[in-house]
Amino acid sequence: MNLILHIGMGKTGTSAIQAALSSSADRLAAQGAEYLGMWFDMLDPRFRGVQNQEQFFSLPPEEMTHAADLLIEMLRARSAAGIQSFILSNEALSGKVGQMKPMINRLREAGIAVRVIGYARNPASWLPSAYVQWGVRDKVEPGPVQPYPVRARKLVHWYSGLLHWHRQMGDILEVRSYDKASDIVTDFVEAIGFELNTPEQRVLERGEDAEIVMRALFNTRFSKHVLPAAFDRAVLPTLDGIPKLEEVITASFDYSETDLIIREQAALFDQYMDAFGFDPRAIAKSPPSEPEITALRNRLFDVLLEVTLDQAQRIRRLEQRINRLEVEKVEV
Repeated sequence: MNLILHIGMGKTGTSAIQAALSSSADRLAAQGAEYLGMWFDMLDPRFRGVQNQEQFFSLPPEEMTHAADLLIEMLRARSAAGIQSFILSNEALSGKVGQMKPMINRLREAGIAVRVIGYARNPASWLPSAYVQWGVRDKVEPGPVQPYPVRARKLVHWYSGLLHWHRQMGDILEVRSYDKASDIVTDFVEAIGFELNTPEQRVLERGEDAEIVMRALFNTRFSKHVLPAAFDRAVLPTLDGIPKLEEVITASFDYSETDLIIREQAALFDQYMDAFGFDPRAIAKSPPSEPEITALRNRLFDVLLEVTLDQAQRIRRLEQRINRLEVEKVEV
């Protein structure tokens, strides 16, 4: 039996690889392989999810060895159905070689061939991407959102995780270049030797710059860890579908086809001469010019500021009224 651990790093196409693995269950089964998912919840449901995986990684060595025995038992049961290769993908593993070593050693003692695959990316592009993900979207550090120079100096140390894997378990580790891969899923397919379905769209885009700023303003209001879902629920999950002001201006104030529209209805306006004795087209007129976008933005900001302040007053009055009603209920 074989076990392939895809360990990240994060922001090296991990989500795309996981999406491809998740959508390829039948295709993998036909090749004698199975994707186990991201978590070790097949051993215990309490290990499932980002917020719960630290319970797994914090297991002492003897419990990690016991978890390996449970995993071995499960893999052997599934191998009876013809599955000989298993894949697990979790970017958090890139920094957890010390925690994983007792499990991997036990797996290898049981005759299971373990392979570990990681990806490294040029830090000039990885650091900004990682900052957006773990400095803004998923605010891991306590306190307000940290400036990029502060957070990036901590994030850059994540590269040491793959080096720790190399030093402790280098004989089973393969680190590939994310930047050399024209397509990360195709590259991963080459690495594992199993065909996968390729996602049609990119997974987990960083979002627009405007969304990043909004998330930073929102998350900095909280002193503790803030997951992206908090913003998704309270504000909106994405700016997709929200039109850009430039597009609205073009749609609303582009008068370039006015002459064409009038010519198309020449017969209609010709009837005015017969009916009323004059042609509305006779005196030359030009359509209004398109508004200047900066001035329009500024004016919209004036309006939105006034609306926001008015709504804040309305909400405050409603809160005061609700509080009075609650007090009256208690007194009654």
